[in-house]
Amino acid sequence: MICQHCNNHPATTHIKRVVNGHAEEFHLCKHCAGESGLFDSDAGFGFALSDLFSGFLGSSVGLTPAVQSPRCNLCGVSLSEIVKSSRLGCAQCYETFYAQLKPTLQRIHGALEHTGKTPEDGNPELRRRREQEQQLADLREQIAQAVKDENYEQAAQLRDEIRKLEGGVDHV
Repeated sequence: MICQHCNNHPATTHIKRVVNGHAEEFHLCKHCAGESGLFDSDAGFGFALSDLFSGFLGSSVGLTPAVQSPRCNLCGVSLSEIVKSSRLGCAQCYETFYAQLKPTLQRIHGALEHTGKTPEDGNPELRRRREQEQQLADLREQIAQAVKDENYEQAAQLRDEIRKLEGGVDHV
């Protein structure tokens, strides 16, 4: 396939963009793709993440130039600057702009809570501690219910089980 822009070189970059249900495809050579502005050389990912992210943010926050955008108290970056650059200024920006970022982050990642691997996935000792802490939390709920039900014998057994488990748990 030949580059659609210069019609001289083989197309090495193939881009499919869907906007409002309308799909467009571009087939560009390396040179034309580099000049197109679709690539962010700083990111090294082969496409401009800023365009993608600002597209998501721009559609979700509905900014207009006449509206003064709030700023982060720590770094001073505004929401409109985040939309343009797709970069948050600091960790405080997540808290400052949480309401505006939440729908976008959920749309991009599919969830607001981490669902990937955690450090203990590769460490059996950390996994064991996490399981013991969960077991203790469950037992504490059970003992509270037993006391509420005035089942003091069961509460005493659960208390002994908790003490036994706590003896083998290093509190982190």
